[in-house]
Amino acid sequence: TIEVELIDPREFTSDRHRTVDDAPYGGGPGMVMKPEPLIDAIEAAATRGAERGWPEPRRMLMSPAGAPLTQVRVRELAGGGHLVLVCGRYEGIDQRVVDLCIDEEVSLGDFVLTGGELAAMAIVDAVARYVPGVLGDATSTEEESFSQPLLEYPQYTRPAEYRERRVPETLMSGDHARIGRWRRQEALRRTAERRPDLLAEHVIDDEERKLLRSSGADWAARTYVVLAHHPVFDKAGEVVTSSITNMDLHDLARTTTTYGLAGYIVVTPVGSQRDKVDRVVATWREGQFVDNREQALSAVTTAASLDDAYRWISETEGAEPVVVATSARRDEDREPVGFAELARARAADPRPTCLIFGTGWGLTEEVLARADELLRPVSGRPEFNHLCVRSAAAIVIDRLFGVRGAHG
Repeated sequence: TIEVELIDPREFTSDRHRTVDDAPYGGGPGMVMKPEPLIDAIEAAATRGAERGWPEPRRMLMSPAGAPLTQVRVRELAGGGHLVLVCGRYEGIDQRVVDLCIDEEVSLGDFVLTGGELAAMAIVDAVARYVPGVLGDATSTEEESFSQPLLEYPQYTRPAEYRERRVPETLMSGDHARIGRWRRQEALRRTAERRPDLLAEHVIDDEERKLLRSSGADWAARTYVVLAHHPVFDKAGEVVTSSITNMDLHDLARTTTTYGLAGYIVVTPVGSQRDKVDRVVATWREGQFVDNREQALSAVTTAASLDDAYRWISETEGAEPVVVATSARRDEDREPVGFAELARARAADPRPTCLIFGTGWGLTEEVLARADELLRPVSGRPEFNHLCVRSAAAIVIDRLFGVRGAHG
C-alpha cells in the first residue's frame, strides 16, 4: 500500500497571520519561505512516520535547481520506504532549510512551476506505479519508456485499419519473435529520433545496431565528414589553402569508420594534394598490413571544392545534404545549434548531413554563412581554445553519435 499525508507549514507558525514567507535579504522581487515553519513541518513529518514504525525519511525538495528525475531514480525511491516531499513557493525557500533538512533536490525538467506541488504529485504517481497492486499488470513498468532506457514502441489496438492507416502487419502476424524484433526496432528508432541523449546512455549490442541501421533512424549512416583545406584562414586572417597531413587523413578516417559514418571527404583545390591522398589510400588498400586502417581509409574520397563535395553527396544519396559547419569562433549574429538539438533534428530528417571541419585557423565567413546550421563550438578553458582539427572533430562526432558498446 501507499499512504500520502499533507502537512501545511502554516500549522507551525506563531503569529496571527500564520506567516510563512518574508522579503529576501539583499532585495529583489518576490518572497522567500521562512526557515522556522518549514523546518518544523519537515521534522513533524519525520516524527509522525517514526510513530507509525516507518524508517528514517528521505527528505526531498522540489526545485528547478535539483537533479533531473529519472525512471531509474523513481525505481529506487519506490523501494526506499518513507519520503518527505518538500514543496517550495514564491521565489523559493531559505537556503538554511536546504542545509539543515534536505537530503536531495529534484527537478522535473528545465522549466519553472509556480510551486512544487505538481512536481510532488508527479513523484507520488511515478513511485506508486511500482507498488504491487497499483497496476493491473506488473510487467507494464518493464516495457515503458525510460525503463531500459529507451522510449516505448508505438501501440495499436482495434480496428486494424482506420482512416486509411493500417496496423503494421508484423503485429497481426502472431509471430512473437518478429513482433519482439519490431518492437525493439521501433523503440530504438523512436529514441534515436526524439531522444538521442538517452540512446547515448544505452548499452547497445550488435543486434540492436543492425536494427537501428535498418530502421533508417541511424543518421550516422547518411552523414559525411568534410575536411576543408580551402577556403580557410591563416593566422593573419588571410584566405589560404592548407596542406594535407597524414595524421588528419588517417585519424579522421578512423574516427569516421569507428562511428559508422557514411564517408570522409578531403577538400583541396590542389591536384597534387588530392593525388597524395589517392596514393596513401591505395598503399593501404593494396599492401599486406595487419593494421585495420585499410577499412578506415576506404571511406576516404577527395573533392576540388566544397561545392564538388556537396554535389558528390547529392549524387550518392539522391538528395541534397544539410550542411552543418563547425567553428571555434563565436558568431554574435547567429545562434548556434546545440549537439542534442542537432542530433534530434537530423535523426528525424531523411536527408544526408554534411559535417564540415576547417583546417588552418578555421573556415571562412563565406563558408559559415552558406551552411544550413552552425554547430556550437567545442570549448574548454576560455583562455586557451586551440584544439587541432582531428581532436575537435573526434569530440564533435562522439557528442553527436556516441553510443555505448556492448561492453560499456
